[in-house]
Amino acid sequence: MSVVGVVLAGRRNEGRLRAEPGAYEALIPIAGRPMGAWVVAALLPLCARVAVVGPDGLGAPAVAPGASLLENMRRGFAAVEPADEILVATGDAPLLTEPGVAQLLARSRAAGACVGYPIVPRSACEAAFPGTRRTYVRADGRQYTGGNCIYVRADGAAPLLAEVEAFYRARKNPLRLAGLFGLGTILALLAGRARIATLEANASRRLGVAARGIVCDEAGVGVDCDKPEDLALARAVLAGRS
Repeated sequence: MSVVGVVLAGRRNEGRLRAEPGAYEALIPIAGRPMGAWVVAALLPLCARVAVVGPDGLGAPAVAPGASLLENMRRGFAAVEPADEILVATGDAPLLTEPGVAQLLARSRAAGACVGYPIVPRSACEAAFPGTRRTYVRADGRQYTGGNCIYVRADGAAPLLAEVEAFYRARKNPLRLAGLFGLGTILALLAGRARIATLEANASRRLGVAARGIVCDEAGVGVDCDKPEDLALARAVLAGRS
């Protein structure tokens, strides 16, 4: 199987980290490397090739970013064709590791996923990174946060691109995310009674391919850096790995 990687690193450094050096968030330095270089390093051992949609200097060939997430994904997918499987990571997830990516890949394959979206238990996040603040959703009696690297089989690429903007806008808002799947899902989430199998079934119907929530215990999959406290955490953790 041909596995390739795409790193979405085209976001300009104009948000809450704008006091940090770097025209793009992925260029913000962490423990001697640009933030996005840590993401590339996590993907490279598992991928035949990796493309960065964003700036140069992250350790893999770069293509110019477009004006939207959808356009950036299209450009990234085109840059790594042909491929059987694609691992798509955001450039602001420097705590992503090779074991975390390998776990997502293996478990997505085992689940028969065309699209595998990682969900990380709150217990795993808090054990690995005490004090970190994430957005959690309760499902099957546990709390999960969404991940920053997804698995896409070749036959899932086109359906995913058709829906990606809506999912991305809702990814940190549980109610908006639930709204993509109907009132019943909203009510189940509000009551803390959501079922992963039901969410998967709804997502699969919407996409037209098998979508699976992949439980990942590697907490770095679920932590991105979009605010100063996240950046401080990443610098503290990665200082020992550089």
